[in-house]
Amino acid sequence: MNSIRTALASLAVASALAVSAGAYAQSAPMPYTLQADPSIPATSTQQQQDEVMKLLTAHLGLWLTRDTDSYPYERLVTEDAVFEYPYAKADAGRRLVGREAVAETLRKLPLTATEWKFDSIKLFPTPHSDVFFVEYVASASVAGVSQPSEQRHLARITVKQGQIANYYELWDRGAEWSGAASAARN
Repeated sequence: MNSIRTALASLAVASALAVSAGAYAQSAPMPYTLQADPSIPATSTQQQQDEVMKLLTAHLGLWLTRDTDSYPYERLVTEDAVFEYPYAKADAGRRLVGREAVAETLRKLPLTATEWKFDSIKLFPTPHSDVFFVEYVASASVAGVSQPSEQRHLARITVKQGQIANYYELWDRGAEWSGAASAARN
């Protein structure tokens, strides 16, 4: 009986370590290239740039997690957050207002594709220390499609007190996403 308890305790510790390692991996910012224009005065600090990249990493982490329902997405956005996707096919998905609406809607999106990857991340500071543009390439596997689908995204992110207050995202409408993005944005 003691050996069973010991085995169960070891299994519980190993599970806890695996979960915490995954959470830590998602909290480290994704590698990015800073695209600063020397003609625009730098108003954001390195700390603010790191903060927005940590928020973007956590935002994209929703697509990388296996259990979207337990992903603590509400912690990333302000109570009055506004997320806008002007290219969304359904009116209901174009403008999301409020923490709960944003989290509920975005939790449903990752289910449309698997094996998400985010590459070529570029951070563009603006003259406003709380507003950044981020460009990235998302790729994912879509059921029934032999190769990964790929899409370029550009997002304007406004940060307020360490959370996302406004997120406005555009994507390459001319690229073939093989239905994943259009299904996700409905």
